Amino acid sequence: MNRSHPKSSSHRLARLFRSGPLVPAAAAAVLLVGPAAGTADASQVRWERTHAVSVASPVHTRDTEVAFEISQFGRTAGVSADNRALATARYCSAEQHCRSVALSFQIVTTGGSQVEVDANNSSKATTTHCTGCEAVAGAYQFVVNTPQPFRLGQDALRKLAAVERTVRQAARTQDPEQLKATVDGQVAKIEEILGAAVSAQASEPAGPSARSFAPKSGVTVHRMLDGWPGAND
Repeated sequence: MNRSHPKSSSHRLARLFRSGPLVPAAAAAVLLVGPAAGTADASQVRWERTHAVSVASPVHTRDTEVAFEISQFGRTAGVSADNRALATARYCSAEQHCRSVALSFQIVTTGGSQVEVDANNSSKATTTHCTGCEAVAGAYQFVVNTPQPFRLGQDALRKLAAVERTVRQAARTQDPEQLKATVDGQVAKIEEILGAAVSAQASEPAGPSARSFAPKSGVTVHRMLDGWPGAND
């Protein structure tokens, strides 16, 4: 569930960058202080990249890419998390009905008394010389901030796996308007799952060495959409 990039994604990403400058529909950056889970070396800076890249063309008229990754880090020196959804449809005629869908989901848990988190989230959907084409991109980023080391339990991971399956199925079979409604519902489920996991940890007694200057536990959500019907009005 945690790694879902196809082998060709890096080449397709390079092709998109060569086709013109990346001007994301929106982007977000946050600076957080607080611990979370994992076994990362506290002296290291951790990097996480989640990219969904979709390209529709006369050769491949319907293209769908879904990335869904969960990264759990401990008390690191810092974390840089980058989440992108890039969709493009190009050079199709109206009869070909080309459609490109890119959805990227990134879940990051991290923390420590002095850790810095740089979280960037962006989406871009474009059509180029493409009559009647559709291109939609959605980037969804969840940053979990807790005052004590945090790891998602098996029950939470099973629920997130069910969300991933639902999103993948919908992305392949639903039109953009239906898909947006489905994804919105699944994003709400992810927030609920993560929130419940954080609340369960907050109710546990802290250990003698768990003192931290981190802010109150919570889940920060960034969602960036481009190309969706009614989403950019």
